[in-house]
Amino acid sequence: MLDTIWLVPALPFAGAAINLFAGRRLGRLAGWLGVLVVAASFGLSLWLFADLVALPGDERLAVQHVFDWIEVGSFSANVNLRVDPLSMTMLLVVTGIASLIHVYSIGYMEADPRFGRFFAYMNLFVGFMVILVLADNFLLLYVGWEGVGLCSYLLIGFWHERVRAANAAKKAFITTRIGDTLMLIGIVLIFLRLGSLDFGKVLTGSITQTQPSGVFTVISLLLLCGAIGKSAQIPLHVWLPDAMEGPTPVSALIHAATMVTAGVYLVARTHVFFGASGVALTVVLIVGLVTALYAATAALGQDDIKRVLAYSTISQLGFMFFALGLRHYGAAIFLLVTHAFYKALMFLGAGSVMHGLHGESDMRKMGGLRKWMPITSATFVIGVLSISGVPPFSGFFSKDQILNAANHTEHTIAWLVSLVAAFVSALYIARLVFMTFFGESRVEREPHESPPVMTVPLILLAVGATVAGLLSVDAVTGRLPTFLQPVFGEVAEPVHGLPEAVLTTISVGVALAGILVGWFVWGSGRVDWMALATRFGELKRFLASGWYVDASYARTLVPAGRLVAGFLSSGIDRRVIDGSVNAIGALVQRLAAVGRRVQTGLVRNYALGLLIGAVVLFAYVGARL
Repeated sequence: MLDTIWLVPALPFAGAAINLFAGRRLGRLAGWLGVLVVAASFGLSLWLFADLVALPGDERLAVQHVFDWIEVGSFSANVNLRVDPLSMTMLLVVTGIASLIHVYSIGYMEADPRFGRFFAYMNLFVGFMVILVLADNFLLLYVGWEGVGLCSYLLIGFWHERVRAANAAKKAFITTRIGDTLMLIGIVLIFLRLGSLDFGKVLTGSITQTQPSGVFTVISLLLLCGAIGKSAQIPLHVWLPDAMEGPTPVSALIHAATMVTAGVYLVARTHVFFGASGVALTVVLIVGLVTALYAATAALGQDDIKRVLAYSTISQLGFMFFALGLRHYGAAIFLLVTHAFYKALMFLGAGSVMHGLHGESDMRKMGGLRKWMPITSATFVIGVLSISGVPPFSGFFSKDQILNAANHTEHTIAWLVSLVAAFVSALYIARLVFMTFFGESRVEREPHESPPVMTVPLILLAVGATVAGLLSVDAVTGRLPTFLQPVFGEVAEPVHGLPEAVLTTISVGVALAGILVGWFVWGSGRVDWMALATRFGELKRFLASGWYVDASYARTLVPAGRLVAGFLSSGIDRRVIDGSVNAIGALVQRLAAVGRRVQTGLVRNYALGLLIGAVVLFAYVGARL
């Protein structure tokens, strides 16, 4: 079965092609075709997983050569697909979550006039994401990387007739291009210094002995720039909150469960480089921890339900980078898996709320929705408990591992800061759920529950958000940390820090404290939270603006970027590049004008020219003799 890996990306690409050219004729069937090809990819992935786990632990690797691609001099790159525990984990997450989101989209996008085109873009995204995680060399990975960036642009700006959506698409595309450009430079440096782009040749422990650590530091930091852009980490995080202008299924698929985790996957895949550097891992840790705390506080100031979840995503990704910086790569991937379930659940739940409220997304105009939307509210609460870290939901197991790792690796300050970030995370998500589903109703139009095609995926995701934590339990066959050991190696046993029972108690206590404070302020009815927001209006505006980061970029970096772009466009492109081409053209015109004067049409002039040429030729030959 491992020799049919190529079918996993081929099916979504085929679905995209059919829906792109025939989606309008297919009508509603275009959606079910999109679901079918992605679900088939998920089924094949499960079959591949079964074949992979049947192999001994140290032999769980299969590389399929699809076709020869590029061979120029000493450089070569083929389309080879790699299945190992890491890529298999990502593959199951991408295709599994995407299948449910595609089903949900049939109901959510039912009335859209570009129904078929939407599913074409969604299938195309899944195909490129699968290429990204299955690639066996950096060049093919970069093709998938840029492919999901293109699809992100198309899907965020799907409702391009809305100015805000069009601007958000451009902002996402331009911002991520900054990191992608630096990442491409890093890939070029890998080939120049290591002589290959194949993972099997460069991502080995022995390769670290061939170059000084400084080389791996530079390579790692350049790759990290690409990861920061895709995974919306500080300072390239500003595109993600605005990306909520796209359809809600897009937010769930691209900006919660799959594309934004590409940066986490990249750092985990290239952990050999980061480990050889050491310095780069410290940068990863700091970036992740700062982003987790910053985004959690910014989420507290948002009133739009999707923007709260957007900043929540940025914060959760920060926790993943924090785990990577601690060298607990398996813990980072475990959080990635559980996050895919509960964040996709909450984004789709937010879409269900908006569907039931006729497009309303302002939480100040909600409240008491559990009366009208029992399935949506119940499943959403499961997602809230999971992201907060309350046992026995999956988020508890994954986040607890990271907090314990921070304490056991003697990063005491980082552990304390991560606890603060965890408390704020529980607080902002409690604020969201109490303002939306509990308390007095503030709705302007009577809500309604979403149809089964939307609620069934919510139920299945809620089940996943509940039981996915079992992936970390020893008794479960295929335990995730053990499954990933062939890629990352064994994690060193903790020798310092507080006992795990104490750390777990602290972790759960912090989560419950955040929820309790959230209930007291926004759910108990004892506090006038509207008056509180007015009283602390300046703080509210500060948090709602994301600490004015966007505004500062608009005042500093954007004018400077426009100035540089104007200089390059006018000074370099038009005057130097175009000017050189135009100068050559003008020279040819002048030479042609001179040539036209010679062509008189008189025979005697041509005879004279032949005579002069013959005399010169004989004179030259005579001089040589």
